[in-house]
Amino acid sequence: MTYWQTSQQQAVKKQSAILFLAVVALYLPAVWGTIVTIDDLGIVKFYGSRTLTIYDVLRPGDGYYYRPLIALSFYLDNLLLGQNPYLLHLENVLIHAANAVLLFLLALRLFPSSRSGLPALAALLFAAHPVNCEAVSWIAGRTDPLATLFVLLAALSLITALESGKLRHTVSAVLLLLIGALAKETALLFVPGSLLLVRYWPLFRPDADSVNVRRQGRALLLLYGGFALVLALAFVGRLDSDHNSVQKLLGGNKLDLAHSLLLSVKILGFYLKKMLFPWPLNFATITLSDWYLVPGFSGVLLVACAPRKSPCFVLICLGGLFLLPPLAVGLFDIAWTMVAERYLYLPSAFFCLGGVGYLHRAAERFSFGRLAIAGTSLCIAVSAVASVDRTMVWHSNLRLFQDTVAKTPDFGMLRNELAVALFHSGRAAEAAAQLDQASSLHNSDLVRRLIARNRMLINLKGATPAERRRMINAAIADLSKEDMDLLITLRRTDYELLKSLYPGPERDEVVAELIKVSEVLFSKTGNAHYLYNNGQLLLEIGDTKGASACFERSYHAAPEDAYYRTSARRLAEKLRGERL
Repeated sequence: MTYWQTSQQQAVKKQSAILFLAVVALYLPAVWGTIVTIDDLGIVKFYGSRTLTIYDVLRPGDGYYYRPLIALSFYLDNLLLGQNPYLLHLENVLIHAANAVLLFLLALRLFPSSRSGLPALAALLFAAHPVNCEAVSWIAGRTDPLATLFVLLAALSLITALESGKLRHTVSAVLLLLIGALAKETALLFVPGSLLLVRYWPLFRPDADSVNVRRQGRALLLLYGGFALVLALAFVGRLDSDHNSVQKLLGGNKLDLAHSLLLSVKILGFYLKKMLFPWPLNFATITLSDWYLVPGFSGVLLVACAPRKSPCFVLICLGGLFLLPPLAVGLFDIAWTMVAERYLYLPSAFFCLGGVGYLHRAAERFSFGRLAIAGTSLCIAVSAVASVDRTMVWHSNLRLFQDTVAKTPDFGMLRNELAVALFHSGRAAEAAAQLDQASSLHNSDLVRRLIARNRMLINLKGATPAERRRMINAAIADLSKEDMDLLITLRRTDYELLKSLYPGPERDEVVAELIKVSEVLFSKTGNAHYLYNNGQLLLEIGDTKGASACFERSYHAAPEDAYYRTSARRLAEKLRGERL
């Protein structure tokens, strides 16, 4: 290795480190973000369960998605980080910073002769683009950054294979891509993307060895074909299942062909407009204006008329490939919103590469290089300011849902979430008003039940323990299927009610209910203190055998450092008259 090559590698490492730190600094406010009540709270509760096993995390379910890698990351968050919200958000920020560095390295490999700072500008534009705030600031949005991480690694490995001619790098590229697909299936669009990159590799390297390029292309086809066969054999038994996701997917589109095509163009127009002008930023967009047909048709025409023999065109097409899943989401009504900004995270990486590449080539051709760099730098600066401002919106559920409802006032689900945030902020009257507005909108059965449940929780405020118990029991159909927050509220209410009850049938009824509720909470959380409390309740009503069994179970299920564990053992021994 020559001195020049060594110094160049050192410069790249230094630039990569600076870029990484710059992105972390830009998104540092995201670390103080909230646990969003949509999805984030469910993730924390589900993966925080002590009864959850690694099998539960990795086994396929009956939904649309199979994403064991993202599930594993949340499982390890609980195991290693204790689900600390600051660390959960920091993890997202670090993945985003790593993606910016990988995009920088990819740009260096795709445009090795660039002297205009194109790789750094493309990476910075991607890092600072406001449309990516949602994927980084929302814990549940980690799917897109994590999948992008492996797609970019796969692209770098494939380029190494095309440059070196070594098939092991092609194999690595395919394996990395498959790992990325286990975080989000959108990554699989790099299958045709990688074949496109191999097909047009001579545009990036005019001196490329054509024999090696064809060899790598054949290797890719064989590897993809082999994995496709394995997957087909693995899932063929599920095709006739009542929970077949393909059937549910196709059943989500009720439009005819003409209206489906128009909706697809509108959705495409939404995403293209967001890439060029992301404002207004909105967490929940459920309807699209017909005006989005303009950028949609314009984008199709530009692609149809653009020169094909350009590496930048190939990169734009790569970005377009990754827009196909978001188009399907909107067309087949898969998700809770028709479109979402986070879906642009992976496509934006290649759009930034291709867009900055086009600008760089135009600047070279028409000699306005400094102006192009200044313009791109200004865009990055404006984007960075907007991203920081948007990140601050994610600091509280109240602020996030106030912003969302202001932009999407006809979304009952979001008004319900705003009501919850207002209630937790001590603004019960405003929460009730939001629920009234939400109930007047067109809502699904699930949202109607949530609105009724939250209205009931608001009514609990100021009620006596007996009234609260009556209202909660009227809302509960099955203890084992009920939300933990409501069970905990019922348990707290029952304990409060016990203080005012004398021995008798009514007290016995409350005690029996407490024991049932605590058993359900133990099954959901694995918290052995619920069993310890049940032992105390059973001891109080004279059921020494049941109390002994509860204390023994509590002793065996409790962590070794639990303050009540020793007491549980002693009580069990005393009641049974023997040592455990």
